[in-house]
Amino acid sequence: MFEESELLNVGEAGIYPLAVKAEAFPANSNDGSQNTQITLAVFEKENEEYHVRVVKQILWVNGMRYELQEIYGIRNSVNNNVGTSDAGKDCVICLTEPQDSTVLPCRHMCMCNSCAKVLRCQTNRCPICRQSIERLLEIKVNNSTNE
Repeated sequence: MFEESELLNVGEAGIYPLAVKAEAFPANSNDGSQNTQITLAVFEKENEEYHVRVVKQILWVNGMRYELQEIYGIRNSVNNNVGTSDAGKDCVICLTEPQDSTVLPCRHMCMCNSCAKVLRCQTNRCPICRQSIERLLEIKVNNSTNE
């Protein structure tokens, strides 16, 4: 058995108390390598109840490693049912078009593609945090209710 303190804290060696590994194998062994998702999590205790908090997600696709990272503001663009106001969904520059461009490396999704292109020519700073822009990533969000 583990002590409660061992389950609630991430160790200095990067040891996580909960790891989930999901693998997808190709139907034919000649089709390529397996793909894997690894989710690392910790337990948190609040009001005498335990909850799991995901700390890191790693994908292996065709032998390449990718670490998933949160994009700040993408929930505003994806969740149409959040409140009745559209505040937070529109481009912070033109205030009319939906947000679909993310600033990297800070990961703020805050502009429409048109404004992102113009901003890139005028400045190299994120309009939210003023960090230098290394590149822009356009993310098309499907907001249709038909699935």
